[in-house]
Amino acid sequence: MDLLEQYVVPLLPESINNWLTGQTTPTLSPVHVAKLFVYPVKSCRGIAVEEAQVTKTGFLHDRHWVITDEDYIIMTQRTESRLVLLQPTIHEHPKDPDTGLPTVPYLAVNVVEQQGSGLPPSTSQSELRVPLYPTDEERAQYKLVHVTVFSEKVAGYDLGDEVAEWCSQFLGKPARLVMRADTEVRRMLVCAPPDDLVEEPSQTAFADDAPFLLASEASLHDVNEHLSGYSIDIRRFRPNILVSGCQAFEEETWKRVQFIPDADREAAPETRQADLWVTSRCTRCVMTNNNPDTGMPSSEQQPLKTLIAYRRVDPGAKFKGCFGMNCAPVKLGKSAVERLPAPKAMPDSIDNELVGGGDELSDGLHMASRSG
Repeated sequence: MDLLEQYVVPLLPESINNWLTGQTTPTLSPVHVAKLFVYPVKSCRGIAVEEAQVTKTGFLHDRHWVITDEDYIIMTQRTESRLVLLQPTIHEHPKDPDTGLPTVPYLAVNVVEQQGSGLPPSTSQSELRVPLYPTDEERAQYKLVHVTVFSEKVAGYDLGDEVAEWCSQFLGKPARLVMRADTEVRRMLVCAPPDDLVEEPSQTAFADDAPFLLASEASLHDVNEHLSGYSIDIRRFRPNILVSGCQAFEEETWKRVQFIPDADREAAPETRQADLWVTSRCTRCVMTNNNPDTGMPSSEQQPLKTLIAYRRVDPGAKFKGCFGMNCAPVKLGKSAVERLPAPKAMPDSIDNELVGGGDELSDGLHMASRSG
């Protein structure tokens, strides 16, 4: 096991057997990180980034804010497809435009112009800004609430009536903006890795199930090959990590992904900057049908209809179409687009460990999570 934990090997059984018997030398597959995405506000647009900090709840700032109704029930693209027209941006090191001096970090949200949606234009709205790191004094002014995320209650801070008015104006109905509160821990419920395998118990902020979603360019290409008359881009599936260099849906056979700097591929495991446990397939919902440019759902119910037709591959969700893999952090650190590849991981057939609810993962089987 020590040797397996130090090297990444091909998943082909014969290659593994040859290596274990000393007949060959382990090689690293040329699988690289193609893109990284952070989604600060749940169900709103994502941000493509060059580097992201891996934390116990996912990438730093990922889904740390959520729009809710007046009863603090989450609002998502499942019912409010126009949320995809809200573009958050993170301003970690802003400067005063007049003095050039550093100012307080903030989250900005802007309304993106609808492209050929057929919908009436939204009322012109100025940029919304909220503190990225509220002070103790600011937090004391916020109302501590519990947001309903499916069957869970998640602690958060209501950011006030002025912010709520901005959200309500955009949606045309009462809405609130809530920031995650660190007063309580929201444990990952579905297929979480055992606590003794991770640096921190697996947690989430306002994500549906898991801290990370990983997908591949090859899998997206495969979906487009099955669609008739048009193609979609990766924004429909909202991954945090998009990889290139593998076969279509090969990521479903991975169990652990270790990020290794290109210049340090032979480094010991403890020097690797991030380490993710692949927990389960992601079963897809109607959100995939929403056009990210128009905020309008597909009248043909695509690509979900196609996914249900050919991607019902998980025995834990026999009637759900699957795309992408949910992941949880094993080791915290950083991942970057240009310099960190995402090599393949130890196959389940080698270590044969248990993940989540006692379900045994073997031969690449990953039981599906709740829809997301």
